[in-house]
Formats: sequence, structure tokens, C-alpha cells
Amino acid sequence: RSRRQERDTFTPPDVSSVMEASPLLRSKPGHVRMALALAFAAVGLVCVAFTARQPMLNQPAAVRNAFKVSPMRCGSVGLSAMRSSMGGSMRQRSRRVARAVKEPEVRINGPLKIEAVLFDLDGTLLDFEGGSHDALNKVLEPYNSTGQARLTWEMHGTIVGRRASEWSSEILEQCGIAPDVLAPEKYVEMYLERMPEYYPSMPLMPGALDLVKKLKAAGYKVAVASSSERISIQKKLKFHPELLGLMDIVQPGDDPDIKRGKPAPDIFLAAAKKLGVSPENCLVFEDSPFGLMGAKAGNMACAAIPDGRMPIADPKRFGDADFVFNSMEEFSMDYIEKI
Repeated sequence: RSRRQERDTFTPPDVSSVMEASPLLRSKPGHVRMALALAFAAVGLVCVAFTARQPMLNQPAAVRNAFKVSPMRCGSVGLSAMRSSMGGSMRQRSRRVARAVKEPEVRINGPLKIEAVLFDLDGTLLDFEGGSHDALNKVLEPYNSTGQARLTWEMHGTIVGRRASEWSSEILEQCGIAPDVLAPEKYVEMYLERMPEYYPSMPLMPGALDLVKKLKAAGYKVAVASSSERISIQKKLKFHPELLGLMDIVQPGDDPDIKRGKPAPDIFLAAAKKLGVSPENCLVFEDSPFGLMGAKAGNMACAAIPDGRMPIADPKRFGDADFVFNSMEEFSMDYIEKI
């Protein structure tokens, strides 16, 4: 028979048959016979494993690679998500922290005529939501005797992009905490006091700095347009001076001209006015449906980058977006055209 036939039909011998067939083994004490027989059987198993592997080794590299498991991905979740669930650092969690791997969606027929690009800050430029989620729950811990006073990611998804004065009472109500036990204003105050300890370790989102650099080099105006208070924005971006230095303006949510927060368009319209550009010539990057609604209400194009930790990350929740990306790394400069 050929070697292939021998390889395909080879089976390791049974331990007892080896013991009976060998005169050498029959002449040895029982425990020695058993040890030698097991050794022979182990050699046989090694031969089987090696020969079974040979067909794959003989295949082209492309075929072999198709069966490899990439060390950077497990199922549909990135390596960073695994690190996060194992208690990795915030920087590790930022590598799009449990963002489901989906195909980017480009819903335009040709390049958009754009003059300025506006970026939401928390969750869009900055990996903020992981630290925010932790801090919001740390404040609730003393009131969690029933086990119900805990912010879930589903609840967190309802507050992204909104003013603290709007969502604080909703969170406390859902957690069953009465205003006389913990006032919404006090909850926000305690949360904001705790947040600065997270700022130094909050990294930028993948591709954020690189994209802003490309936009500036191409002559586009760029701005931060955030619901956060100015002092909060300054504290966060203090640790990212290069990014801050590239911005033409920073539009905070506590500006006197801002009467309504997202999903109203006030923040984006104020930023466009300060930049001296028409709203229809602006592209907004957002991570929340509320931000998307605000951009569209202001007659602006919008690129959505949903946070995969939250139920709102379903692209269907971003149906009006012109783009839906996993990260800014997927954005191409060919999608826009300078006016």
C-alpha cells in the first residue's frame, strides 16, 4: 500500500494486544509490562496526530490560514472585549470595547459637500462611557441594599448625549431611589466629583486623532460639539492636548445660547454659527441616537459610531445616519468633498 493508504488506515494498537504480542513484555513483571505498553500506545497516538496534520500542511498557505483562529478576535467580539470582561485596564477596554463586528454602512450616493466636521466628545472622540458607567454605579452603591439600585447598560444607553439635569431623575426613579433619599442634583454632583479620577486613563477612540489630523490637513474646519459643561470638557481634554490644539472651536452644552440639549439641534447649530458655515455643509460624528436626531434636526449629515456595550448600538436605531461605522478608522476621506 501507499504511504497515504497506510496513514489513513493506521490505528494505535490496543494496550492489551501489545502486551500479549511482545515476548519482551511477557518476560517482564506486570507493572513494568503495563508501563512499556502504555509508552508504545502513546507513540502510536503521536503518529496518528502527526499523520492527520500532514494533509493540512500540504495545502497552500491560503487554505491553511482560513482555518486559523485569529488571536485578535474571538467570535464576533474583539480581543479588547475579552480583556474588558477579565478586568483589563480602561485603555484595553477602549479598543472598541465590546463593539460587535459589523460591516460599515455607507448610505450616500456620492461625496458629500462639506466645509466643517463636528465631533461629539463623550463616546465619540473619547472613550468616556466605561468610566462614566463605573462612576454612576459607585455613587449608587450606598443605596443598593435591595440590589436594585444599579445602572444597567440598557439604562445607560438612554442617557448618552443628554444633559445630566434631564437624565438624573430618570435613573434614580428606575433604581427605586426617592428624591428625599438622594436628590437628582446631589446624584449629579457626587458623580461629577468622582469622574476626574477616570480622566487620566481615558484614551481617545480608535482613529479619532488620525482623522482630525487628516481633516485639518485637507482644509476642513473641525470642532467639539458636546452636551458636557465647558469645565468638564476642559478637564477631559487636558490629557489630550494634541487633539484639543487641532480644534477650531469647542462648543459646550452650558453655553448661554444653548436653550435645549440633544436631541434638539441647538449645540450643533451654535457650533456651525461660530465656525461661520452653513448647517447643510456640516458633517457630525455621534455615538448616540439623540446626537443623530440633533444633527438631522439641524439639517446636517451624520456619521454614527454606536457603542457596542449598549442595546442602542443596533444600526437600526441609527436609520437616518448617512454612515454607520464601528470606529472612525473606517471613515474614508473620499466620502466627503471640500467646498
